[in-house]
Amino acid sequence: MNSMVTIKESKNISIDNTVLNYLNPDYIYIPIKEGFSINVKSNTNIYKEDILLKSDDKLIYSPISGKVLGKTSSMSDNNTVIPCVVVENDFREKIKKKKSTEKYINEYSCEDALKLIYKYNACDRDIDINAKTLLINGIDSDPFEKTSSHIIDLYSSKILEAIDALSIILNVDTTILAINNHDTNNVINLSNNIGTYPNIALKLVPDIYPLSFQNILIKNILTKKQIGAGVIYLTVQDIYNIYNVLKRKKPITEKLVTISGNAIESPVVVNVKIGTSMADLIKNCCHIIDKNYYVITNGLIAGNTLTSLNNIVTSDTRSIFLNTVDSTPEKKCINCGLCNKKCPIGLNPKYIREHKEADRSKCINCGLCSYICPSKINFKPFLGGSDEK
Repeated sequence: MNSMVTIKESKNISIDNTVLNYLNPDYIYIPIKEGFSINVKSNTNIYKEDILLKSDDKLIYSPISGKVLGKTSSMSDNNTVIPCVVVENDFREKIKKKKSTEKYINEYSCEDALKLIYKYNACDRDIDINAKTLLINGIDSDPFEKTSSHIIDLYSSKILEAIDALSIILNVDTTILAINNHDTNNVINLSNNIGTYPNIALKLVPDIYPLSFQNILIKNILTKKQIGAGVIYLTVQDIYNIYNVLKRKKPITEKLVTISGNAIESPVVVNVKIGTSMADLIKNCCHIIDKNYYVITNGLIAGNTLTSLNNIVTSDTRSIFLNTVDSTPEKKCINCGLCNKKCPIGLNPKYIREHKEADRSKCINCGLCSYICPSKINFKPFLGGSDEK
C-alpha cells in the first residue's frame, strides 16, 4: 500500500448525509446500443417497467410510465452521440401488475437467483459460481464521491441481508464487506449490526487512493490462497440492486449519484431515474455559483471530462462534478519521479507519455499520476489502459 496516497477532502465540495430525490423528469432517454432493437411503437402509452429495448440476451426497461415519443439523436452517453428512445413522463408511475415480495431471499436456488439478477440488470459483472470468496466493495471509487457511503447509510440492513443471502446461495467459504475506516457512521452502524450475520466479515481499510479499485483491493486484502480459489467481486451498488431484484422481482430504474464540485453551492447525493438528462438533473437539484466550469463524471481524479451536460444518467453513472476551470499552466517535467513512485501498479507514466510504443495496457486509469504531479502534467491522454473500478 506504500504507493497509494491519502487525498485530503476539500471543504468546499464536502457532502452531508442528506439525499435528495429527483424522480420526476419531464423526459427520459434510453440509449439504443448496438445489438438492441426497439420493443415499443412511437406515440403509444407504456407502463413503468415495460420493455423498451431488447437484444438476444438482455432487456431494457422503462424507468417511468408515459408516452413513447420516438427516437432522438440529440443526446450523448459519455460524450458519444447515441440514438435514444424518448419517453414523456405522465408522472403517474403506473405499473401493469404489482409483484409479490419474497420474504426470505436466502431460499433462492443459485440458478434462479442468477436468472433474476441478469434478467433485471441488477449486475453486469460475471459471477463465478465456483469461487470460494465473496468480496463486497463498500468504498467509494473516488475520494470526492459519497455514493457508496450513502447507499450503506440508507440501506445497511438490506445490504447485510443481501450479502448474507448471496453467501448462502453461492455457497462461498468467506464473505468480506470492505469499507473505509474513516467512514465513521457506517463503521459504527455496521459494527453494531453485523453480529446478526456471522457469515459476513467486516474489513476496515485505510483511507488511501486508489485502494477502492477492484484488482488493487483484491490484492491488498485477500490472501494468495483466497485469490487462487476464485473471487466474486461486487460493489454495494450491485448488492443493493440484487436485494431489490430478489426481493421484488423488479428491474432497476433508479440510482444514487453524487453531484459535487466547487462550481455549485451545495454538493448533494441524489436519487435519480436512469435515463435522466444530466442538464435537467443539475438544473433541478443544484445552484451553480460559477458558470466558468467544466464537467467530470465518475470521479474527480479518475473521471471523464464531458463536453456538455447534454449527457444521460446511465446505470454506470456514480458522480457528476462541476469544477471551476483551473488556469494553472502545465509546466515542464522536473523529473521528480513521483508519477512512477506512486503508480499503484508500478508503471512509469513519464516514459509512457514520451514513448508511443510503450505498453500501457496495465494502466487502471486511476488518474493518480496527474493528480500528484507538481508540474500539473495531464497524463490521462497518454495512458488509457483498462478500467478496473
